Amino acid sequence: MSHTNLLTTLNELKASGAFPQRLLLRDASVSATIEMDVQQMDKLSVELTMLRVSPEQAPKENLRDRATLLANRVTGLMEKLCAIEIDEARGEALLRSDTPAAHDASRTYYELLVQKTGVTTLNRFQGSMVKTGRKETGFTLTREALAKLIRDLAQ
Repeated sequence: MSHTNLLTTLNELKASGAFPQRLLLRDASVSATIEMDVQQMDKLSVELTMLRVSPEQAPKENLRDRATLLANRVTGLMEKLCAIEIDEARGEALLRSDTPAAHDASRTYYELLVQKTGVTTLNRFQGSMVKTGRKETGFTLTREALAKLIRDLAQ
């Protein structure tokens, strides 16, 4: 799997029309389909609210091992991920930021849903430390960091 080929594909992405946009791309170097909800994009970075990576083939690892593997492999985000729930019956594992970013009375964290089929969906949420509920929020990655993240999720 070539990091350069995926980075070239991401560098060739150009906005067409107004934001937000859902972008769908396929890159043979990672053998996966990538779906992104893009809020903004420039020459160097992409602001996302959702990133989904759907590999062509299901992973060989069981769900628990895959969740652990991804928690250790995904290193380009602002917080480290850790598995908080593994539901074998539903075929899903949930990973979250191990130390959410705190801002006044709110906290912001990543959430990665891992399906046994290999599909992974990454979002970032903001929630209050004093009230229940949360809202989806954007996260910005350089195109190079995005390429590494996609590659990490697709493997």
